[in-house]
Amino acid sequence: MWIEISLLLFLGVCAVCDGMKKEIPVVVVWLGICTAVVFYLQGAMGERTWWEAVLAMVPGVMFWALSFVSREKVGYGDGWMLMMVGLFVGIWKCFVMLLIGLMAQSLTVLVLIAVKKVGGDQEIPFAPFLFLGTGVLLCCI
Repeated sequence: MWIEISLLLFLGVCAVCDGMKKEIPVVVVWLGICTAVVFYLQGAMGERTWWEAVLAMVPGVMFWALSFVSREKVGYGDGWMLMMVGLFVGIWKCFVMLLIGLMAQSLTVLVLIAVKKVGGDQEIPFAPFLFLGTGVLLCCI
């Protein structure tokens, strides 16, 4: 229970900052990563091994690589956030949250383009949609 509440708290702060300033506070993300490690060391994460914890950061590392390749069309902060989420929930739940967030963002952008509220090159923050994906998944489990 505390694990999910902590994750939602960290993601909520990131979502608000990303939505308002289009910037993810890396200090908050690093605090979240440290919190996940403390939970892991206390045994609150269950029987997860170190290998599984490292593997859970793969979605974040992939987003980091995408940031590098796309010259930051996808921000580095999104990769850091996904690394934090992976540490909290594991690789498979992280992928599901990512999928829900990407689908919600895609649908929102399609609607905004249809009503001519955004152009093709406008930046759309991702953290609020990852927060939404996390909330949906945690409510369904």
